[in-house]
Amino acid sequence: MKTAHGIAFAMMLAAGGVAAQEQPNTQMTPEEIQDRVDWVNEVEAQDFHFWRRWRDQPDQTAFRQPQTWYNPMILVDGGVTQPFFPSAGPDESPTIDPEAVAVASAYAMERETQAFMIYHKGKIRHAEFMDGFHESSPISSHSWVKTLHGIVAGFALADGDIDSLDDPVEKYIHEWKGDPRGQITVRQVLHNTTGLELPFGELRQGPQPYAKSMQLVEGSDIYGTVLSFELTEEPGTTFAHNNPNTQLAGMIIHRATGRNFAHYLGEKLWRPLGAQRGAMRLDGVEGNVISYCCFLSAPADWMRVAHLLMNDGKLPDSTQLLPDGWVDEMLAGSEPNPNYGFQIWTDTVFMERRPYYPSMPPNFANYHSEPFAVDDLFYLDGGGKVRVWISPKLDLIVLRMGYPPPRGKGFDEAVIPNAVIRGIL
Repeated sequence: MKTAHGIAFAMMLAAGGVAAQEQPNTQMTPEEIQDRVDWVNEVEAQDFHFWRRWRDQPDQTAFRQPQTWYNPMILVDGGVTQPFFPSAGPDESPTIDPEAVAVASAYAMERETQAFMIYHKGKIRHAEFMDGFHESSPISSHSWVKTLHGIVAGFALADGDIDSLDDPVEKYIHEWKGDPRGQITVRQVLHNTTGLELPFGELRQGPQPYAKSMQLVEGSDIYGTVLSFELTEEPGTTFAHNNPNTQLAGMIIHRATGRNFAHYLGEKLWRPLGAQRGAMRLDGVEGNVISYCCFLSAPADWMRVAHLLMNDGKLPDSTQLLPDGWVDEMLAGSEPNPNYGFQIWTDTVFMERRPYYPSMPPNFANYHSEPFAVDDLFYLDGGGKVRVWISPKLDLIVLRMGYPPPRGKGFDEAVIPNAVIRGIL
């Protein structure tokens, strides 16, 4: 039987799901109270997973919620964990000026960073952690997982599960056969140029349980939610870093390979990398994988991913894991956005303000005070300013995982990587 909290929850539902919950009416009769309790039980039973998540989510921003509050989750199998990159010894000559490392570290750690790591020329040159975290701690990777969709799409293409990047998605998403959305191509999905609507406008009214944006995060039918997004632009003409695009990519991989995204990722990438086990969200027990965000995974394993991309898809022992030439294809931009490849960012054309979508207000766009100090740098970008910067030319990886910078600190995208790059000896 539900408590008074359940009654308040029922009253909230009756009011349309507004964020502020009304207090129970103390003048209600026992029969009226029981009627309310029975009603909330019935509502919850109709969509148990969603309403439980809606009601029980921690009262914190998404970036500070406990990593394991969401459930159910599905494991992404790792392999026999391979030795991590060795750390530079205290008696070794530095390859990066310690003062430059100190500048980058100070900038990162003043901005609530949980993990800050620098790899250069075969070794970890700096590793710093906060809040009890370490290189093997599972942390939400936010939108870094988007890049994994770009990676594993290469396997599906090489294995013949996806015939061509220029296939219309209706070949894999049968629900869109005969629908204009079915003519979106796999390439446009990976490039984030589908033209599908953005889910943000409805948030201006506060969290609404049946809004598409909320169903993307906590809903019990992630595929149905994605399929409900309409076209608002001609496919291939406009870039938008839009969560439904990545979820659609995960759905295509599932349909094309017959393996859900978590299982396919574990089999094709995570296990061969020697990464430790991770976890992704499910929309329900035996449900579908919510693949566009929030993969619980360790900083060390993202360094492994970065090293793989930096070395044209080769493992540290020079085994070619990714299809030959796939990294170059991933990094090629589109006409709407030359700075974005297959779910990964580049710096092909300098932009002082880098927006995620065309209507993003300039003051919210990512600020770059200057171009990156090396011309081949590419990077993974996630919510809260989590970043992995990669330069094959310099054999350099710089990683920041953590919370969003506190108010008043701001975040200049160029400071950390450029401090390190200019400090290379």
